[in-house]
Amino acid sequence: MAPVTAKALSPEICSRIVRWTRRSDLAALCLTCKPLQREAEAKLYEVIMSGNIQITFRACQSIVSQPRLGLYVRSFYVFQDSRRGQREISEQFWGTMQLALSKMRSLEYLLIHDPVFTNSWVLGDIAHIPFQLLEARLNFYWDVHLVKFLESQNKLKSLHTIDGPDDSTSLQLEAGSLPELRIFDGPLVAVQYIVPIAMTLTHLQVVLDTDSRVDLLTFIPTLSHVASSLRALSILHLPEGQAMEVFRSIASTCPHLRHIGTIPLPLPAQNSNRFHRALMAMHQLRMLEVDVTSWTPQPTGMLQRGLAAEIRIYCPSIEHICFWAGAGRTLWAIDGNDWSYHSESGQHSQLDGLWKTR
Repeated sequence: MAPVTAKALSPEICSRIVRWTRRSDLAALCLTCKPLQREAEAKLYEVIMSGNIQITFRACQSIVSQPRLGLYVRSFYVFQDSRRGQREISEQFWGTMQLALSKMRSLEYLLIHDPVFTNSWVLGDIAHIPFQLLEARLNFYWDVHLVKFLESQNKLKSLHTIDGPDDSTSLQLEAGSLPELRIFDGPLVAVQYIVPIAMTLTHLQVVLDTDSRVDLLTFIPTLSHVASSLRALSILHLPEGQAMEVFRSIASTCPHLRHIGTIPLPLPAQNSNRFHRALMAMHQLRMLEVDVTSWTPQPTGMLQRGLAAEIRIYCPSIEHICFWAGAGRTLWAIDGNDWSYHSESGQHSQLDGLWKTR
């Protein structure tokens, strides 16, 4: 039998070989022959994701030295795995990463977790940013570089930030920016500037902090202009003392929501009537996340089931109820007249994605 030569390997055969090759073996496959190299490189550089900054740095160096590799990158993640310990990231890394980004014309998904939040300049030179993202998670302080970058992204559908603009008008996004934005996750100080320009927003997560100077109860009525498109609203770290008033305001402003979270659940003898009246105004609500961390003892098992059944009496459209207790959550689901549940521990509410499922 004649040996198989590189010429005999059609693109279809090469593609199939690469598809069934383990990622750890793709680099070796690149050395086999030219047809396999092209297919293996495309798969190897399609997603660059490593919690090891040195590995990410070497990938960026390869893209800078061989620009054709940049055309393959669709997802690029920069972060440090906490299990490896945090190391200072050099300016050389950021400079090389900026050059690599300038070669990634097909990039659609970008995550950058900057430990010091100050290196947004890597995105600030618009002339060297050739891509249009679909999703971005950018852990930078909100500054002029970040603003200019966001104003250039006309296809962005999902955005996460950890900071928002101050009172300076120069740090506010121009009207018409982010025309395709559907999902936003960030602090209240940023949300109040994102919402007015995001006319088609469907999913919103608001992160509250003790230093926020923005009044949540004043902000919620401003959601009225996106109420027709907004399907999910998640509020993290909502003070228990404001919970019922905030929930009432949400029900009044956005009665068509399908998902609401995370509301500190009042004890049966406290504010129950206000809670029930707000529930009765929500005719399309499918999922409700509630927090029972402060309850003593905390409700479990049949008590949670009883609470879920009671909530559904006042809001018959409910299909799922999630009980949060610290870092644990229990998700109850109704099927006909029967409730089933699934419990998980070690959950991080800000990283949880339930609010994006409706």
